[in-house]
Amino acid sequence: MQTYRMGDTVIFKVLEREMSIPKAELYPDYLQPEEDDRARQKVPLSIHSWVIRTPDDIIVIDTGTGNGRDRGGNPFYHQVHSRYLENFLATGIKPEEVTLVLMTHLHTDHVGWNTLWRDNRWVPMFPNARYICSEKELIRVKNSERYRNLWLDSLLPVIDAGLLETIDVAAQPVFGGRITYTPTPGHSPDHASLILSAGGEYAFFAGDIAHSSQQFSHPEWNSVFCGDHTQAEKSRRQAMAWCAEHRALWCSAHFSGSSCGWLNLDEEGQYHWSEAASFSGSTQ
Repeated sequence: MQTYRMGDTVIFKVLEREMSIPKAELYPDYLQPEEDDRARQKVPLSIHSWVIRTPDDIIVIDTGTGNGRDRGGNPFYHQVHSRYLENFLATGIKPEEVTLVLMTHLHTDHVGWNTLWRDNRWVPMFPNARYICSEKELIRVKNSERYRNLWLDSLLPVIDAGLLETIDVAAQPVFGGRITYTPTPGHSPDHASLILSAGGEYAFFAGDIAHSSQQFSHPEWNSVFCGDHTQAEKSRRQAMAWCAEHRALWCSAHFSGSSCGWLNLDEEGQYHWSEAASFSGSTQ
């Protein structure tokens, strides 16, 4: 189990699954297969959650795709059968112990394990948690036929259980006394990232600001999944600068490997990515 310690806080990566996408399909506006050998290379990706244990809370950031969902045959998300639940339990944490579920945005690979199938219905996976998301994101998804199944299996059961709370991301609310929402729109209209402050250190949970570390060398690249390219690039550049300045651990939603690391800015204004090691040992 990969872990990282910041003062009295422990961060776990809970893997759902790994995959890869040809670079030209992930960044189609910037690379053409017939023109560039790089475009034919595959980009390894990961779908996972970050779980944070503090002295007062157990917090889950984003919840992956979920098993057994109807996603219209989309090969990335339809009828997934992963070992996410087993991987979650390997942290030593029970779903009933989770106090907060914080969502960066409401795309299908970030909300699925909000619920699980039990007794012939979808029920909250974390029955004692407060689930937090952007009010604007929730309205967008509720009113979209595209997200109809997601609404029914991953959000409505949490709402019906009285566990979902919506926020104004722009107000930058703080949860658990140490995690702050910060607006990073572009990938989705009200996409947010989360900043953890603990022991004089920072961790930046980036959501989908970047899908691979290659975007640090090419911050102008937007993935095929990004809605507003101009805004997404602006958010990406601002986040990169903040993380480099504050020596913040960048915790990605989709990078492969350890999925986290540090950004350093050299004298020529170029960013360099340093992947964190896979931490292990006692987390008690």
